[in-house]
Amino acid sequence: MKQLKFFLVLFLTTVFLSINSCSSGSAPSDTIKTAYDLMKSKNFKKVAALYVNHDGEKFSEEEAKKMEGLLGMASKEEFDKKNGLKNIVIDEETISEDGNSAKVKYTVHFKNGDSEKEDAKLIKMNGKWFIKM
Repeated sequence: MKQLKFFLVLFLTTVFLSINSCSSGSAPSDTIKTAYDLMKSKNFKKVAALYVNHDGEKFSEEEAKKMEGLLGMASKEEFDKKNGLKNIVIDEETISEDGNSAKVKYTVHFKNGDSEKEDAKLIKMNGKWFIKM
């Protein structure tokens, strides 16, 4: 149970401080938008595939399944209490000089009128952008 709480806290922190995919776009901000679109449609398996650990390594199959569950719980809790996700607005995208890492600042708008400023660190691997935990 403590491990579940730890992963839930870690996930919530990451979601609200970060967010890439098997079908990610060509820009880091496209990955952020894709992640939220997938969460909105409750496709947590694909959302989990957009994340890598803090060292930039893909999650193991077991870790990915845990991530799916945490994403589902966190999005239900957060989105439901705010009447769902309205949209994501990218405020700033900064790509490193070498083109392999990026920071994206964005605002999450909810249907109840609330909004939250967030930021994410991303890494480019094999030509695709992934969100770092």
